[in-house]
Amino acid sequence: MDANTVIIIAGIVIALAFNFSNGRNDASNTVATVIATRALAPRTAILIASVCCLAGPFIYSTAVAKTIGKGIVDPGIFTPVLLFIGLIGAVLWVNACSHYGIPVSSSHALVGGLMGAGLAAGGISAVFWPAPELVGWTVVYLACGAVLGAGIMAVLAAVFRDSLKFYAILGAAAGAVVTIPILMILDLFVIKGLLAILLFICVSPMLGLIVSYIFTTILTKIMASAKHPTKMNKWFQRAQIVGSGFQAMSLGGNDAQNAMGIIIAILIAAGFVTADAELPMWVIVLSALAIALGLLSGGWKVIKKMGTGITRIRPYQGFSASMSGGMVLSFMTMFGVPVSTTHVATGTIMGTGVTRGAGAVRWGAVRQMVTAWILTIPAAAAVSGICYLAARLVFGF
Repeated sequence: MDANTVIIIAGIVIALAFNFSNGRNDASNTVATVIATRALAPRTAILIASVCCLAGPFIYSTAVAKTIGKGIVDPGIFTPVLLFIGLIGAVLWVNACSHYGIPVSSSHALVGGLMGAGLAAGGISAVFWPAPELVGWTVVYLACGAVLGAGIMAVLAAVFRDSLKFYAILGAAAGAVVTIPILMILDLFVIKGLLAILLFICVSPMLGLIVSYIFTTILTKIMASAKHPTKMNKWFQRAQIVGSGFQAMSLGGNDAQNAMGIIIAILIAAGFVTADAELPMWVIVLSALAIALGLLSGGWKVIKKMGTGITRIRPYQGFSASMSGGMVLSFMTMFGVPVSTTHVATGTIMGTGVTRGAGAVRWGAVRQMVTAWILTIPAAAAVSGICYLAARLVFGF
């Protein structure tokens, strides 16, 4: 067995190990609320979610895998060694954060790892930077959405004689967040690759918050008018199981594709498959199995942080958060955007908490997580870039 074959096999193994780490960190978010409300025992919740996570890649498309494998760094510079080192930065960052119970994005860690290795190997031109025109139109659409949202909410504030400033700011944020997704649904604006990934670091948690806030507000009114709130509470505990399963399945459909994208890129770089080849079934199966096993191993610190560290969750709020998270993740997967389940789940949990007032959310815990999100791509890029340069210095490739 020659050195190149060893690197290829090692790269595939590390890609699967990355998905396993993804399961321990990102996938743990899918069971946090169902455990926090005691709708299910921890190990039962994890087992059900693992099965749903395993099924995800077979239900959704493989568009996310294509973005990871071909849409961030020029595939022309890919070598098994470069991809192997790119994974190293992502795996080290995710496992370090998991050790300290900090929920981060494995998807974004992988993006950072690939960018760092790509920049070290091929320079600035190796990364598919977004076109200035596309960035410009994105800013224009965001600004138009913010102005429209602020105007609508200002009118509502005047009608209901409420705080004009608060509602205008809220409307601006909501308008900016929903504009791009609406344009994507209507097929009026196409955004892919690195710009989509960077944009949705901000959009996905806010979108999760908005969807969850609306959903929870509706459920709160239903609970308030219920004649038998205890029975309703038990019903929502059962419904939470469905919501958690849906969120786990949508996570499997998005995050499990990270390893698929890397493995197919390794196979293309090694000359085993062509650039336009479809994903082999064994790649899909192993990637899905790796993330399911990672979830099954239990990321207990992350589960605790998400389930009890942000806000207090009741069964109907847990159901709302899980269903909202599943809907947002499904939407992103449909358009091939690798997003963070952590970002989405944090947004949905915050959305349920905000329905009881801003004071119901532990903003200190949120700030810690947001800081980790911001650092994820550059930190993983720095680690993989340094590893690549060090390996080239030692081995001379």
